Amino acid sequence: MEQQEDSQVILHLKQALSHMEQAIRDSIQTIEGNPSSQKEIGYIWEEFLGTFFGKVRTIGKEHKINLLNLISFERLKKF
Repeated sequence: MEQQEDSQVILHLKQALSHMEQAIRDSIQTIEGNPSSQKEIGYIWEEFLGTFFGKVRTIGKEHKINLLNLISFERLKKF
């Protein structure tokens, strides 16, 4: 059962990554086509990332699990 739950997490994260890659491409394409949109695109990304980290924190608190503590930010620097 645990392996099935892990595969569900992996599936959802792969789908999220695919959407993120497309959002990155669209953001770059928008800025290249209209450099004055850079500030607006930046705001959209700030709002998204703020919402994302807020949800990780809020939902984690509800379940008494801090997902961010499970991540080595030192290892992330290598990417």
